[in-house]
Amino acid sequence: EFIPLFEGNGLISVVDSYVWEEAAKQVAKWRETYGFTLPVSVNLSRTDLFDPTLTERLKQLIENNHLDFRDIKLEVTESAYTDNARQMLELIRGLRQLGLEVEMDDFGSGYSSLNMLSSMPLDVLKMDMSFVRNIENGEMDYRLVKLILDIARYLNLCAVAEGVETEGQMKLLQSAGCDLVQGYYFSRPLPPDEFEKLIQKELNIERMEDK
Repeated sequence: EFIPLFEGNGLISVVDSYVWEEAAKQVAKWRETYGFTLPVSVNLSRTDLFDPTLTERLKQLIENNHLDFRDIKLEVTESAYTDNARQMLELIRGLRQLGLEVEMDDFGSGYSSLNMLSSMPLDVLKMDMSFVRNIENGEMDYRLVKLILDIARYLNLCAVAEGVETEGQMKLLQSAGCDLVQGYYFSRPLPPDEFEKLIQKELNIERMEDK
């Protein structure tokens, strides 16, 4: 509810900066605590994308928290790619040259053309949850998902399915060759201390398997 308000009054970049900083601090803390890195994706708004200081801000964020550029991934919604595509192209190329990974979020919910998609330097294609929602109910929906996955493979992009809520959806996506899935089937969004319980649970399972 509050995001459109901040987008309208120009304060969304302040919110974004706060989120980036908190995410970077958390990634650094988990690495220090557990000895490995858990990358986190953060959103870029339209305002951020046309901020001339964006690249320098992100560089400082990574350096100040002693992270690698691949530890923080950047999500840009599909609809944002239709705004001044040439400037967007140059910006994303520069971010990727630094080592930052760029993800197209909510693919299929906007109006980007396949031609633009083929020319846009990306690392990850995140399929909008609307495609996943009905995948168990009809062959046509499943074929459409496979088509999107084929496009991702053709463009050498990692494919991520959003909004996975059932085991059936997960298995169908797995059989279709989807690289990664996310959604409530695994967990609802959690604050860091609750998420750490999942980390500790996985570590305990690994230790038991090693024994």
